[in-house]
Amino acid sequence: MPVKVAPNAETVSDQAYTAIVDLILSHQLRPGERTSVIQLAERLAMGRTPVKEAITRLQAEGLLSVAGRSGTTVNSIDEDTARQIFALRRNLETFAVSDAVKNAKAEDIKLLRNLLSELSKSSVSSRNFAEDALRFVSANVKFHALIVGSAGNPTLDRLYGQIQLQAQIVTYLFHRGVNPDSFKHRQDEHVAIVDALEERDAARLKKLLASHAETTERSVLEALSNIASTSTKRLQRIGVAQNDNVSKKKPVTKKARQPK
Repeated sequence: MPVKVAPNAETVSDQAYTAIVDLILSHQLRPGERTSVIQLAERLAMGRTPVKEAITRLQAEGLLSVAGRSGTTVNSIDEDTARQIFALRRNLETFAVSDAVKNAKAEDIKLLRNLLSELSKSSVSSRNFAEDALRFVSANVKFHALIVGSAGNPTLDRLYGQIQLQAQIVTYLFHRGVNPDSFKHRQDEHVAIVDALEERDAARLKKLLASHAETTERSVLEALSNIASTSTKRLQRIGVAQNDNVSKKKPVTKKARQPK
């Protein structure tokens, strides 16, 4: 069944981009899975050109890899990659603080408050994961990008944009089913971050952003570690089972050839 893309003010390329991200969030495109422009165009019921443009954009943001005849692959995330992504995000946010508290406008604060409301409607503990995932990630990406963007540094915006969506998707995928108390804690952190920016309190804003990033990073790395541990144990069990099967087989003895 093709994924229906609702018409709106976005370009067709933007719609293709959003739809591909939606496929990743809903696990219809899984890490390590191969696809192509043709397959995605058919799946989304869209032309190849906007899909190709969306793939190029997602490749630049680190979500997809494109390798000639091998096609397009959804990038897998391991502990080391996640650690690097979060370290970069944390450092870029910290770098933005001093200019953000100087340059943030009243309109920026208003937009951040609106995004807080949007985030609260898309709880990561929601049972309706498939429908809420994209809305949550989109609002969270915009929230953090607006904090950094209020610094008024276009170069910083470009660097931050390259890792931000990847960081948010990784975070969401590994926070499925998280309890409401944990979600409330992150929402409280978001509110405190906006308050600190509005009050032009650079020291507090820097501390809050670092704490927020570290909390998220710690829980995601723990989830990745658990997945790696589970995979290792499963492989070990398979190895033991194979060894047992080999040992149970009776050795085949060759009959000695009789001299003629």
